[in-house]
Amino acid sequence: MKATVNYFACNYRLTEKTGYKHEEEIPFGDIFNVTEFIFGMGLNVMLQHVGDNGVIIWVDDKRFQQR
Repeated sequence: MKATVNYFACNYRLTEKTGYKHEEEIPFGDIFNVTEFIFGMGLNVMLQHVGDNGVIIWVDDKRFQQR
């Protein structure tokens, strides 16, 4: 299984705040620890299932609104 951290609407400047690069793979067992860490920073987090073998952790600072 595969898990990645992605930034919504190409908001790559959040890399500096979270310490995770866009599309960085993380261990599957750390999904909830990473989401809790990022959510604790005041950012919004959304989990998305990708097929049967993947999860994307979406991160945004503007409530996933259209831009």
